[in-house]
Amino acid sequence: MPTSSRPAPASFLKHAADVASFYGFRPLREIERRVPNFERRAHSFATAANACAQSLSLHPGEPTLAYWASPSPMYIPATGFAPAGPRETGEFGLSIVGVPESIAEIVLLKTVATVITEWGAPIARVRLNALGDKDSKVRFEREVATYVRKHSGTLHEECRSKLSREPLAPYNCTDDSCKALVESGPRAMNFLSEKSRAHFKEVLELSERLALPYEFDDLLMGDERDPRMLFAFDLEGEDATVLGSNGGRFDDHFRTFAPRAETGGVSASIFFRKKGMSADNFKMVPSAQTPAVYFIQLGLRAKIEGLSVVDVLRQARIPVLQSFDSAKLTPQLSAARAAGVSHLLIMGQREALDGTVLVRAMNNSHQTIVVLSDLPRYLKTLK
Repeated sequence: MPTSSRPAPASFLKHAADVASFYGFRPLREIERRVPNFERRAHSFATAANACAQSLSLHPGEPTLAYWASPSPMYIPATGFAPAGPRETGEFGLSIVGVPESIAEIVLLKTVATVITEWGAPIARVRLNALGDKDSKVRFEREVATYVRKHSGTLHEECRSKLSREPLAPYNCTDDSCKALVESGPRAMNFLSEKSRAHFKEVLELSERLALPYEFDDLLMGDERDPRMLFAFDLEGEDATVLGSNGGRFDDHFRTFAPRAETGGVSASIFFRKKGMSADNFKMVPSAQTPAVYFIQLGLRAKIEGLSVVDVLRQARIPVLQSFDSAKLTPQLSAARAAGVSHLLIMGQREALDGTVLVRAMNNSHQTIVVLSDLPRYLKTLK
C-alpha cells in the first residue's frame, strides 16, 4: 500500500501489535497482571524489562514475550535514522525474556522485519554486531583504553573528558575526529569468548534462513544497556511513518531487575513519527479474536520453519497461539489446554523437512497430516 494512502501513524501501532501477536507476543499489561502489586507506570523499555523479569522469577521456565508502545522513547539512536526529534518520535517495543538461545534473536528479527516490510517500508539491510559476555567486554575495554590513551590528543574534546569514566566514548561519538580514530582501533569481535562467538555465529546462520539482508557492522555500538549483541534496521528510503529499528541481547541489564541466570533476553524498538497521536493510541490491548488452534514446534529446525507457518496463517487471517520460546512438548500442551483451543498444529523435524503440519483434534486426538500450502483451507473446514 502506498505510504501516502495510509492513515498513519495510529494505524501503524495497530498493525505492529497485530503482527507481534501472531508471533507469540502479548501486551505488556497482560505480563504486569502476572506480577502481584506491580507498580504500573508509563510503558517503556525499563517498565517492560522489570515486568518481564519479575514474571519470569515468579513463573520459572515460562519465558515472556511482550509488546508495548511509548510516546517518549528512552533510547533513541544518535545516528542511522531519518531525521525526527525526540518530541516527534514514538516507539513500539518488543521483549523476549528468559530465552538464552539464539531462537530469541531470530523470532525478534523476524517480527521486526515483518512489521516494517508489511507496512510498506523496504529494508535496505540489517546491521549486526557482537560485543559478547562480561569476560569478552573486559578484554575489549582494556585494549581500547590502551589504544585511546596513545591517541587521546586527536579526540574530540568532549570525548577526551569522558575517557576516565567512559573508555568507549570515542566509539559512540559522531565527531569526525573520533570516527577516524576508531576506524583503526580494536574491534569487539576479536575479543569474544568461545561461548559468545558460537552464539553470534548461530544468530548469523539462522538469519540467513530468514533471507534477511544482513551485514556485519563491528562499529555498531553506543548502547548504555550493556548489550551482548546489537542490531539495527536501515530503510531503503525515507518512510512517512517508520524511522527505523534497533535492539539486541541485554542479558546483564535484564538481570538487574531479577537476578536469575535465565532472566537474560532480547529487546527491539521500532521508532516512528507520532504526529497527531493521542495518549490513548499508545494503550496496547489484546486482539479481540480468540484463536482456535495452538501451534507446537519441536526442535530448532521446526521453530525456524514454523515462522513460515505463522506467516501463512496470518495472511489467511487465522489467529493462532504458539510458544517459540518453549523447547519441550509438555509445557506447550499444557498451554494449549489452558487456552481451550480445539486443535493442535504440530511440527517436528520430519514435518519441517517435508513442509507439512500435523493437525490434531483436542477432543479425540484424531490427527491429519496437511501440506503447508493447504493448511489455511483445511483449518477453515474444521468446527
